[in-house]
Amino acid sequence: MTNKVSTVRFAMLAGLGLAATQANALCTFGGSGEPALQGSFDAMLGANTLSATNACLEDGADAGWTTVGSIGQIDIVLELSGNASSNVFGVYDLGNPNARLSIFDGADAVGDQAILRLRQTVNGWRVSVQEVGDTTWTHQFISTSAFGFYLSVQGQGTFYSQSSRNADGVDHMYAYQGTNTPFLTGPLSGEIFTRQDYILAWEDTLGGGDGDYQDFVAHVQDISPVPLPTPVLLLISGLVGLAGVSRRTT
Repeated sequence: MTNKVSTVRFAMLAGLGLAATQANALCTFGGSGEPALQGSFDAMLGANTLSATNACLEDGADAGWTTVGSIGQIDIVLELSGNASSNVFGVYDLGNPNARLSIFDGADAVGDQAILRLRQTVNGWRVSVQEVGDTTWTHQFISTSAFGFYLSVQGQGTFYSQSSRNADGVDHMYAYQGTNTPFLTGPLSGEIFTRQDYILAWEDTLGGGDGDYQDFVAHVQDISPVPLPTPVLLLISGLVGLAGVSRRTT
């Protein structure tokens, strides 16, 4: 068994991650009457530090992810959802969305943390998760060193970082790169939101719901977006015409 960490591969992934994060888009929001994602960003990071509208990654640039090195950390930083008790958040094989590994479920809450580990084995790539405070690891084999994120919601279905896989064609996850500034409030208060970190903000209702994108918000550390493998890109290109409308515009 070999670890993914090597000087050459690290440099390659860092370059791919940088290329992926340079494409920003205009993210749109609904009028739910609930606290806006921008307000949560201002509270956590300071006013005007991170724009919820202008700083999100372009749809597609946030579809595939990998660890920077072999270990990443994931924290729940916000969850304002009537479905909180049933939501399940995790990772999946980009080529097979049924191959999933849950990270957090309805029993978890703001402040909970998990460690995600990615390794190459003789049988392929293996992604493993351990919640902080737990002693056991859970595992899932995936086809490449890249994976996607998903959010399953009782009564609504499962939403993927690959928007083309969503039954409603809506982009349910907005991703934001770190600003190199400290978190001022919340479970990560005092920690630096580095350029190798991202915030993943989810809308958990079929059809786009109220479009507030703070039904489930996670902070991922040392986990970076990467261009999707060619077979996955070909699959997505074939599905784009069937995907319906997206809530994100370039």
